[in-house]
Amino acid sequence: SGEEQSPRLFQFHKDGFLVLEQFFSAEECDSMRRQIQRIVAEMEVPPHCRTAFSTREAEQLQQQGSSDYFLTSGDKIRFFFEKGVLDEKGNFLIPKEKSVCKIGHALHAHDPVFKQITHSPKVQELGRKLGLERPVVVQSMYIFKSLLAVIPHQDATFLHTEPLGRILGFWIALEDATQENGCLWFIPGSHTNGITRRMVRAASGASPCVEFVGSEPAYDDQQFIPVPINKGGLILIHGEVVHKSELNSSESSRHAFTFHVMEARGTTWSKENWLQPTPELPFPSLYT
Repeated sequence: SGEEQSPRLFQFHKDGFLVLEQFFSAEECDSMRRQIQRIVAEMEVPPHCRTAFSTREAEQLQQQGSSDYFLTSGDKIRFFFEKGVLDEKGNFLIPKEKSVCKIGHALHAHDPVFKQITHSPKVQELGRKLGLERPVVVQSMYIFKSLLAVIPHQDATFLHTEPLGRILGFWIALEDATQENGCLWFIPGSHTNGITRRMVRAASGASPCVEFVGSEPAYDDQQFIPVPINKGGLILIHGEVVHKSELNSSESSRHAFTFHVMEARGTTWSKENWLQPTPELPFPSLYT
C-alpha cells in the first residue's frame, strides 16, 4: 500500500539511497548468474585486445579501437577486461570468467533474462511508487567486482541531464555484498549539492575519447557509511549521491546487476554524455 511505502520514500529522499532487502528471489539471482556464465562462455575477445604491439602507430590504433569499442557499447553487449589478463595475442592468462570486470551496456535490451528482470512487475511498481511518469532505461551493466576499489563518484557525472535529479540507479546484489568483499559505501544526504564534475565526449577521434570537466572534491572518508546487502537485495541510488566501493579483500566474489533509469518527462539527455541513444536502440520505456 502507498501508506506503508511513504516512510521508505522519505528515507530515500533524505539519504539519496534506499536499501530494499529480498527484492529479488534467490532463483532470479541465480538465473542472472547462469545467464552471464553462458554469455562469457561464448564471448569473443574484441579485436583491439589482440594487437601485438610493435609501433607507436599500432598502439594509437589500439587505443582508438578501445575507445570506439567503449563509446559504441551503449546499444550492445560488450566485455570490459581486467588489466593484465590477456597477452598481446588476446589469449587469456587466467580463467576466462575471472578476466572480465564488467559487461555492458545494453543487457536490458538484448538479453531475455536481464530484460525480464529490468522490466519485472515489481520494478515497474517501484517506479510508480517513486512517482516516475516516463521512465526510460539508459544503460545496464553486470559487475563482477574484482579486487579494485571504485573511487567516490556520482552517477550524474557520467549520465548528465538537464535538469539534474532525473537519474536513478537500481543496484541488485546477486550475492551477499559485505564489507569484506566490497559492498557500496554512501555519504547520506550528499545528493542535494549538485555535481562538480562531468565526463564528456572528447572531439571525434581524440585520445582519450572522453574527458572530465570540473573537479572531484576531496570527500571526507569519515562521512561514508558502509551499506552491506544480502543476495537479492536492491539498492536505489539517486543520480547525485556520492558513493564508492572498497577493494574486495575476501575470497568470495561480489556479482551485481545494475541499470539506470531516467525520468524522461521534461528532461534533456546531454548530447555530451559518452552514452547516446541510437536509431537501433532508443532508450526503452521502463513501463511495458
